[in-house]
Amino acid sequence: MIKQLTIESWQELTRQLEQAIQDGYSHFVILSDNISLYEDMLDAVELKPCTIVTDYTVDQFYRNDCRYFGKTTITFNDWIENINHYPNVIYDIATTIEILNTRNINTIFDLAMISLLQDEVAVDPHVVYNFSQDFATSSDVWSTVENCSLLNTTKYNLNKLAYIHGHKVPFKQQDILAPDNLRFVDKLLLKTKFKLPHWIFNSVHRHFVKKHQQQSYIYEKNANKLKDHIVFLGFDYGFRGNSRYLFNHFAKHFAKIPIYFITNDIKGPNFINPDDPKAKSLIEEARVVILESYIPDTLQPNGTIIQLWHGTPIKKLFLDSHEPYQNLNIYNYRARKYNKWLQQDYLVCDSDEIVDYFKSAFPLQHTNVISCGYPRVKYLLAKQFDAPYIQFIKHELKLDTEKPTLLYAPTWKSTSDEEELFPINDGLLNKYNVIYKGHVESNSDYLPENAIIAPANLETQDLILIADVVLTDYSSIIFDALTLDKTVCQYTPNHEQYIAERGVYEDVMHSLATVRYSDAKALLNDLVSFQMTAITNNEFVNDHNHAFETLSNIINKHINYHK
Repeated sequence: MIKQLTIESWQELTRQLEQAIQDGYSHFVILSDNISLYEDMLDAVELKPCTIVTDYTVDQFYRNDCRYFGKTTITFNDWIENINHYPNVIYDIATTIEILNTRNINTIFDLAMISLLQDEVAVDPHVVYNFSQDFATSSDVWSTVENCSLLNTTKYNLNKLAYIHGHKVPFKQQDILAPDNLRFVDKLLLKTKFKLPHWIFNSVHRHFVKKHQQQSYIYEKNANKLKDHIVFLGFDYGFRGNSRYLFNHFAKHFAKIPIYFITNDIKGPNFINPDDPKAKSLIEEARVVILESYIPDTLQPNGTIIQLWHGTPIKKLFLDSHEPYQNLNIYNYRARKYNKWLQQDYLVCDSDEIVDYFKSAFPLQHTNVISCGYPRVKYLLAKQFDAPYIQFIKHELKLDTEKPTLLYAPTWKSTSDEEELFPINDGLLNKYNVIYKGHVESNSDYLPENAIIAPANLETQDLILIADVVLTDYSSIIFDALTLDKTVCQYTPNHEQYIAERGVYEDVMHSLATVRYSDAKALLNDLVSFQMTAITNNEFVNDHNHAFETLSNIINKHINYHK
């Protein structure tokens, strides 16, 4: 457990920590007038028997540019490669007691720095802290550092931190080694042997901080720019998924309100190409903006933003996942995504049971979470008994009416490996109409021979309607299918590797445990003999979908409030 402490005096901290151990705590965090916590994020931290570095905001916004959250452990040298430095540490109590007994600790930053100079510390990607002022080390702690056994690169970085905090640098020039890929301001420090006037350093640093902030998606909405229209951005401007079905509903029932969908998938007076010069102003001036993924970096909507999202998650999302490639290789990846979520006013989930997963994955402190169900599932529920329509789709796909239909729809993965796909052989084709639907974001060229390749213009929801069995891996469409009591299967042959790379929500996966296969032969046998296990009463399935009604009320409220 994590103890939340306010430091009354550093002399008393050891006693407080010893009491915390007796009370069953293993770690602690420090609170003050200038340090607050995001409780949902703190609860999501995975505790390990060591000190842990977590992520943080400054004045509520994500302002740092660190890339180490793609790693599982870091050193002090990893930690300091950042545009700003704060004591973003969850402290291991046992380690801290040893530090307090052997080192001269007088400030929060003293403790953070010495803790980070221990062996490698663990990394947790959740944004736990918010800092509202800068912190510094005391002069006393630097005499302690001089006696440590350190790498020459670490000595350079400690000199840098001492200089920034206004202290005498502890190590001589001949004893330090500058790391590779120095920032411009660090090169100045090295060139001047840390004797650069602070007014010059501060001026240069402020310039780069301002430049960084401009690329971090930080802005304030301006209500004076708003006009009474609604804009859909969809899933990356695609006319599909939740956005498509909600738009169709609004277009029918909100005839007096101008409604636009930004997409090049379809033409018409209500559809605007993303490259159209007026698209940007339409979006930024819309009273309500509805999207299903992330806001593009070039847009700053000023109206109410409704995030539909695109499914009940099985794979871990954003702050719940280390996302090693994105965090290590994409500049400002976390800052842009995090700050975009801060601008959103509503998040739609499919069920109450999944809400806590979104709360640990995304910053929702300013967002109303609505578990009203997804519009795309509402569509399924409305169409499931529409026999003429279902027959029309089957006819369009030229299905053999004497066979049941299997829909195979694997989700997107960052790497394309055909060996991870379920092999579609003659035995399966003899038993089923096999429809293959690749993920729209996938870069794989895989097209199974003799299977029916789903046309690009046919929505996944219509394929679910006509399917007798839905086979996927980690796609949320499995819960859509379960809403209609379809037979479902998961094929996850390299599950352990996927967990290591991306991670899954164990409780969500466990709810599907009886239909998960890692062996292709076993799955094939059960499919051909139709011996799959049925799932009933899955806790992540919402049978009482009221998406259209709830979202219509929200839209009406925001439109009519300003009339």
